[in-house]
Amino acid sequence: MNLVLDIGNTLSKYSVFVSDKIIDQGTWQSLNIIEKFKTWNKINPECQSIIVSDVYGVDNSIFESIAKCRLVWVSSNISLPFKINYKTPDTLGSDRISLIASAVIKYSQKNCLIIDLGTCITYDFVNEFGEYLGGSISPGFSMRYNSLNTFTSKLPQLEFNKPDNISGNSTDNSIHSGIYYGILAEVKNQVSHYKEKLENLTVILTGGDADKLANQIKNVIFANHNFIAKGLHTVLQLNTDEF
Repeated sequence: MNLVLDIGNTLSKYSVFVSDKIIDQGTWQSLNIIEKFKTWNKINPECQSIIVSDVYGVDNSIFESIAKCRLVWVSSNISLPFKINYKTPDTLGSDRISLIASAVIKYSQKNCLIIDLGTCITYDFVNEFGEYLGGSISPGFSMRYNSLNTFTSKLPQLEFNKPDNISGNSTDNSIHSGIYYGILAEVKNQVSHYKEKLENLTVILTGGDADKLANQIKNVIFANHNFIAKGLHTVLQLNTDEF
């Protein structure tokens, strides 16, 4: 039995593998991740290996003291199924590494653009030779809503609402339109940029806000959590020889 743990800023997703099959999965609040992880380890002493992708910033030493089996932290320093051609590999987030690895494993020998719509929107490109060449980072939906309220004196704090029209007929509708169509145009432009340079491109859309752009972008693959979980499990297997 192996555990794949993807710790996000708000929620942490876990998947339990036996061989290469997921037998259990769920989510924990990242705020309570230490207690949840401690409880899980206590009731699953047969776990053999754990891989953790962490953007929340847990205390590694606490995690390692809880785990009673080998534990792999996702970083640029472990064995990966792709080559990192990035000026600052140590600053490459574990969430981006996880997505790139999953794409290379699932769509080997293909040019892949991985778009993750979460707190931030990340764009990562890996070519058909398994070389990661970098990407882009921009604010996501919630960050844009929050920034308009935080950095102005009169604009309201709003939650996402898909606009019916690009021309907003009120302040609220103008904000919804600006954010939604701004992100949509940004994503489409990124896809067009890569497609102009490459005849064959696989575009993967994932993240908690990916569904907000459903049916708006042609020829993309919507990847769910299992996509990342299975990729991370393969990365875990690549690193078990080190123990």
